Amino acid sequence: MRGFHSFLILLVLLPLFSCESVSKKEGTIETFSNFGGDPIEKAGYRSIPNEIIITMVPKSLDNPVFLEAKEEAERTVRQYGAKLEWLSPMNTQAEEQERIMESLIRRRVDGIIVSCIDAERLTPFIDKAVETGIKVATFDSDCPSSKRLFYVGTDNYDIGWASGLQMLKIIKEKGRLHEPLKALLMTGSKQSLNLNERLKGFQDALAEAVDIEYQAVLECNDDLTLAGELLEAYMRSEEGIDLFFSAGGWPLISPVDSLPNYQKWREEGGLAVAVDTFYPIIMAAKKGMADSLVGQDFTMMGRWSVEHMIEAIHAKPLNQSKFYTDLEYADRSNFDKLLQTKEPWEIK
Repeated sequence: MRGFHSFLILLVLLPLFSCESVSKKEGTIETFSNFGGDPIEKAGYRSIPNEIIITMVPKSLDNPVFLEAKEEAERTVRQYGAKLEWLSPMNTQAEEQERIMESLIRRRVDGIIVSCIDAERLTPFIDKAVETGIKVATFDSDCPSSKRLFYVGTDNYDIGWASGLQMLKIIKEKGRLHEPLKALLMTGSKQSLNLNERLKGFQDALAEAVDIEYQAVLECNDDLTLAGELLEAYMRSEEGIDLFFSAGGWPLISPVDSLPNYQKWREEGGLAVAVDTFYPIIMAAKKGMADSLVGQDFTMMGRWSVEHMIEAIHAKPLNQSKFYTDLEYADRSNFDKLLQTKEPWEIK
């Protein structure tokens, strides 16, 4: 698993050797632009190549869920003749993300699109950037109390609610609706607003229909290896858990063979729902590691984030401050069909 994990990190960093790049203490910058000689006309805009610099700041470089947003943002920015930087901490660390924001403010980039690790801590940095004239938006994880212009991504309470309804459906199908149940939850960071909203939505969806007691919330810090280790350790040491909900797909990216205790729990009737429908997660679910998945659209996050940021930089009024992407549902009825539409991360 650690080897695969390292491969994904290398995959994110590989463009540094073929594109204009610079390494800094805060993280890694990748720049993507159109180097043609003619201005590009798009939606009524004309801009000189490399004139506009937009920086996307995901939560971390070692979380592969951002790859689809990155790739689509690269494709989209070229259509406008602008430049895209992808700058992030290596792993999910709020203080590193704050340092990155400080560096972008000093450089006076044109636009920042950030997935907030800790919304409360990042608010003053976003506000400072806006006050200096930088257009700031959020994607994936919002910072609604800040002066950011807009958010692009999942309605995170809604995806949590949808996951809860999927779990409720499974509980009914198994004839366990009137039993007292014990649940285990997993999150990335307990400071991340988007993940907290998912957990709340999940719990609210079940609250009126099921007698449920939540035993623990495992915090994996968006680390795929740690997620599997935490889940295995809990299943090995604790008994009586009836259902498991993960606010992200972290533990299901681990090889099935690395989770023997969890696998045994599933075979003995444990119920599981998780967020995300990437190829390895659907494969894990198909092999019995989850009953149902609810996915996000990171491709649209990448596209809309760039498009609306270009609009904002060109002073075009936005008709809303939140742009929600669609949800995707996966269970045994469509695992095979969805796998045909997904690209394995191993060959990305």
